[in-house]
Amino acid sequence: MNDFRAALKNEPHDHIPVWFMRQAGRYMDEYKELRKKYNIREMCMDPEITEKITYAPVKLLGVDAAIIFADIILPLEAMGYKIDFNTSGPKIENGYRNNKELKGIHEFDINKLKYRTYDSIQLFKTRHPETPIIGFSGGIITVLSYIIAGMSDNNLVYTKEIMLNDNSFKIMKNMIKNMVLDYVKMQINAGVDAIQIFDSWLGALSPYTFEKYVKDDIIEIVESIKSMVPVIYFSTGSSGIINEFNDIKPDILSVDWRIKLDGARRILNNETGLQGNLDPYLAQYNCDSAIMETQSIVEETNGMNNYIFNLGHGVLPETKPETLKKIAEFVHSYE
Repeated sequence: MNDFRAALKNEPHDHIPVWFMRQAGRYMDEYKELRKKYNIREMCMDPEITEKITYAPVKLLGVDAAIIFADIILPLEAMGYKIDFNTSGPKIENGYRNNKELKGIHEFDINKLKYRTYDSIQLFKTRHPETPIIGFSGGIITVLSYIIAGMSDNNLVYTKEIMLNDNSFKIMKNMIKNMVLDYVKMQINAGVDAIQIFDSWLGALSPYTFEKYVKDDIIEIVESIKSMVPVIYFSTGSSGIINEFNDIKPDILSVDWRIKLDGARRILNNETGLQGNLDPYLAQYNCDSAIMETQSIVEETNGMNNYIFNLGHGVLPETKPETLKKIAEFVHSYE
């Protein structure tokens, strides 16, 4: 069995599996050449392009899994949201800040999804059946922050204001929860081996606010996905709420670089595996330092069957592919 698939199931395998979040991105020459010809929308609408960029880092870096190329906010267009990618970061023109009546906004409609993610996954499975492929969605609070603020909402500043003071928050939250479930089920039906939930801003909530406003919804999402395929849950800055994941129970919890793996392991139930957690800035700035920290990280796994090596967040744009390849080779060679 492939090492990645075995780790998802907490089964014995030969080598520590490795992949990198944002492994299909701006650090790759092949990706940069495609971006000269196509924008994000065009790339995600064409299964041939999506499959090509999804597989490229597997070929380039020797990683153990691919993740389908997409963007976490693209499914929002199938809810009536209008997204502008022509700025420094994506903006939602009719987000809640400018559209408090939710005019034109509706439940997620898979038939209105313009992006051929399903076809891209199936094409990948046909061409590379031995390579596991990961599907994904944004997490509830992260996606909500975009539709509430209309753009990236650092530290959930505006999102928290609406969460605490506006009844519309619950309406929007339920709509996003339904979207996440429908969107990942489509990817599961297409044949993905696992789902990763990217909830990057979850750690901006206090433990009490997290428990009051989103924990039960996350439990519902994870339980639903786990009934079909393994689920990996990722967030940043969330070291203070790791114990909450003993109730959420993802198959794998992906942690950022702000906590040591053995510290996370002591908090989590043994049934929950770990993924991570090299500081992506080390990978970008200094290969030797990245390898040294990689060694420290894998030494803390103590032969865990349910461990997957990754960065503590996504690959940064100036990272050298050679560094990522050397990290993957080191992890694979580790006894």
